[in-house]
Amino acid sequence: MKRRIAKLTGPKTFEFFEEDLPELKSDEILLKMVSAGLCHSDIPAYMGTSAMGRNPLGYEDVVKPHYPMGIGHEPTAVVEAVGNAVTKFKPGDRVTGVTSECMATHKIIREEERILRVPEMDKPFECCLGEPMMCVANIVQAAKPAFGDHVAVIGCGFMGLLTIAGLKNDRLGSLTAVDLVDGRLAVAGEYGADHTVNPAKESLEEAMMKITRGKGFDVIVEITGSLRGLASALSISRISGRAKILLPSMYTRNEVFTQKMAYHMMYRSPILHVVHPWYCEDYMDTLEKAVSAYKKGIFPTDRLITHRIPFEEISRGFELLENNPEEYVKGIIVFD
Repeated sequence: MKRRIAKLTGPKTFEFFEEDLPELKSDEILLKMVSAGLCHSDIPAYMGTSAMGRNPLGYEDVVKPHYPMGIGHEPTAVVEAVGNAVTKFKPGDRVTGVTSECMATHKIIREEERILRVPEMDKPFECCLGEPMMCVANIVQAAKPAFGDHVAVIGCGFMGLLTIAGLKNDRLGSLTAVDLVDGRLAVAGEYGADHTVNPAKESLEEAMMKITRGKGFDVIVEITGSLRGLASALSISRISGRAKILLPSMYTRNEVFTQKMAYHMMYRSPILHVVHPWYCEDYMDTLEKAVSAYKKGIFPTDRLITHRIPFEEISRGFELLENNPEEYVKGIIVFD
């Protein structure tokens, strides 16, 4: 059979290719894509500046994009066929998780890849984006705020808002959302933030002093993807303490680490904790917990998906992702 796949053939340039799919091997699964999430970590490849690849020594590293190049890693799909040795899945199963090059109508994967059967639920399946929800579950597990801790989330995009929803807890001293867009702060309030701060309209450090009674935040999730967000996190971390700053963002912009950031880092001595998926101790267990959180309504993923873009309009989807207009929170590519 044939599949249709969108590939980058140059910076910001997509072309569609029709490819023959090989016969399934005994341990392989044929997936028919339902949706694929648009993720900011794909922006460097989309812009043509960098991509993930293999270092000559064998480990993952940054490389220049090689065209044509497949893209996307946040699928929901239906199992269309399985090899004769596959035991965990059967045709008709709905699955989610992570796999590369999923901007395609079909994809062949091995049974051992990181995908999970999605249970029956009263929520839209195309919004059950296992990969980003797993990332947020990983963040929440790593944050581990103690009783009475003051927690801040800097950046109220899709991942930040899901993090707020996951961190909401009566045991917290406070949960504060920080963003430059008032509309996103309003949504953060709906999903659990006790306080909201727009640094364009008020002093973030003065707000910190008021909310935490001068102590600073104990746990901060910085999820803007910009060193300006890290600068903000350093400026409000607990003073003369061991505050934890969680860093799930990819810092891919050419920005300057300032002297002020260095002084804040020295005087406040926070723990900088990178919490990308590679940090997770048990990916599949955390993925299952994340999907369960969506099913239970803890993660309001479906309500945060603001744009559904047809596969044929993938270029428009990545333009939205790049420009990030105020009305945009999360986009998915949808397949017929």
